[in-house]
Amino acid sequence: MTLDEFYYQVAVRKPIELTHGGKTYNLTYGTDGQGEYLAFGRLHDTPVRYRSVGELLNAVKIENHFLREVLADV
Repeated sequence: MTLDEFYYQVAVRKPIELTHGGKTYNLTYGTDGQGEYLAFGRLHDTPVRYRSVGELLNAVKIENHFLREVLADV
């Protein structure tokens, strides 16, 4: 998946399931008292909430690489 495809899927709020290194990760969306958020984490684990796609891409690491660096491999 390219970075542009990822941005588009986030913009239309499509839930995303990514597999890398034999592990499955989910990206979902929600709203709480502070506004909208993106929730990312491994399948069956409690996801971490992020307030923007930029924050998500700069914070999430998969096997010691930032998510933005491994998107092409998922």
